[in-house]
Amino acid sequence: MESSAACLNELRDLGTLTRKKKNDCLYNRAHLDKYVYCLEEGLCALHSVSPGGRERIYQYFLPGDFVGFIPAYARSYPDDTFYAFSITAKSACLLYQIPYNTFREYVESHPGFYRWLFETAIAHYDNALKHCYALQDGDNFVSLCYALTELAVCEGPHYVIHKDFSYSELANYLGIHTITVTRIMGKLKDMGVVSKRGHQTVIHDMARLTALAQQRTISKK
Repeated sequence: MESSAACLNELRDLGTLTRKKKNDCLYNRAHLDKYVYCLEEGLCALHSVSPGGRERIYQYFLPGDFVGFIPAYARSYPDDTFYAFSITAKSACLLYQIPYNTFREYVESHPGFYRWLFETAIAHYDNALKHCYALQDGDNFVSLCYALTELAVCEGPHYVIHKDFSYSELANYLGIHTITVTRIMGKLKDMGVVSKRGHQTVIHDMARLTALAQQRTISKK
């Protein structure tokens, strides 16, 4: 079985390097471009926007993620449900784009790739399910702590949150007000758990942040 890095490298070789601007659509049911993507730089999201203009974010994609491969197979639905969903660039992005046909032909000719693809799909599903569960709890402090642990990436001696995760973006993700995010982040700063480095959030104490995020589980026992 090939490693994740090896699989991504092979997929990159199938694609064309492209840049997308913030708010460019990578996928929706009406979108004419039919590609899967390897995200190199930037931030993308699976989201929907209600008729009233309210955004709901279900999952983020960070550099190193494989984006948009499920629509390559799920090409039709019995109703219009999935017309509501889009994958959109939430920042300027650099991606390798691979046409659906090229991608499907590669998968068919490399049976060992199926396992990696299955594990990637399960990881995406698991992340979305955890996020939906976190939103049910109603504890904004715990939910934000959990989101920070979920979205953090290791960079040197610390974990960091991607610079495009503004407080407004985090508020959309959690379905709360930006002021609430600002207040909670201020509390976490006072506790010495996080700090700001330019536009980026740095996590100084991941162990403590994780413990705070797990209060949901502890409180229900």
